[in-house]
Amino acid sequence: MDQSRSGAAGVLRRAVAALPPYRGPQIEEDLPGAAGPFRRMSLNESPDPPSPKVIAAVQAAVAGANRYPDPQARALAAAISDRTGVPVSRIVFGNGSHELIMLSGPAFMEAGTRIVVPNPSFQPYQSAAKIAGAEVVAVPVDADGANDVDAMLAACAPAPRMVIAATPNNPTGALLTQSALDRLIAGVPEATLLVIDEAYYEFGRLAGGPDVLRALKTRKGPWLVLRTFSKAYNLAGLRVGYGLASHDEVAEGIQRVRGVFNVNRLAQAAALAALGDEPYAQASQKRTAAERDRLVAGLKAIGLAPLPSAANFVAVRTPKPAAEVVGSLARRGIMIVPVGGPPYDYHIRITVGSAEDTDAVLATLKALL
Repeated sequence: MDQSRSGAAGVLRRAVAALPPYRGPQIEEDLPGAAGPFRRMSLNESPDPPSPKVIAAVQAAVAGANRYPDPQARALAAAISDRTGVPVSRIVFGNGSHELIMLSGPAFMEAGTRIVVPNPSFQPYQSAAKIAGAEVVAVPVDADGANDVDAMLAACAPAPRMVIAATPNNPTGALLTQSALDRLIAGVPEATLLVIDEAYYEFGRLAGGPDVLRALKTRKGPWLVLRTFSKAYNLAGLRVGYGLASHDEVAEGIQRVRGVFNVNRLAQAAALAALGDEPYAQASQKRTAAERDRLVAGLKAIGLAPLPSAANFVAVRTPKPAAEVVGSLARRGIMIVPVGGPPYDYHIRITVGSAEDTDAVLATLKALL
């Protein structure tokens, strides 16, 4: 008898039992027998280490690790407020922006409510809603992989509790245009919470994307913008995400359901130091953008058609099923991921890594395809 399962029948909520089994993203340890060296091009991490100032700040902060961190991350909140103009009372922090998405379920959704999300996009949007018992309306992205704003607005009758949009969209990479963003902000019902996920904000702005916070100044209804230090600030391993809210009540909703010390002392010190070394972050972002363009050019050179991307990854259709390509690369030590189900079951997503990573993935794809 499987003792790990015996006697546990019926303890899960139905909404939780209906979710797929937890597997988590694959890392090197999940690929026994694969040829090294491993190239992790699957999690949209930065190939660059943190700034030396960040490393020094973490080393200094670890001496105080016997004490709990500031539960409000006051110093970091003040720095972000100075940069964005959003008052400290409307800034919330999470163990990555992923946690803030999951907290949106208990904070804002419940049985009988609806949420409109793009598809494919970041899967936790749907998970958070389903755990809360809310109905999910998944709207296909457009041909370029951008959120289809007009289709999402058409799904807003009757008014949903929440609409989540992403720019750039993960896993496809496309930005919302200024006109699409303006239509979204104006068209989402005033009673609906509009959430805009900007996990790849810095890369989107570098690519000429719209200023979401400025555009949101025209909106009367509630909104929440999600950002993170994981991608453009090279801090994926320390997990710092933050939300910028339209009203104190929106921020307070998340504050009431989050863990007290959900962002640890080292992570707070690292994020604050990262903000203080903007030249390092910008140089890293520009290197990543240049390497993304080289990856795109290389994919086109071997006969593939990548989707437009303003993020630190590229989605591309292959002539073989995505699962087959992902498995073949994994056996050669290169980790990528599939984009999703139909009509994207032949698309893969490749994180932008080092120049050596780009060369390796292009050479392997050319040999396989």
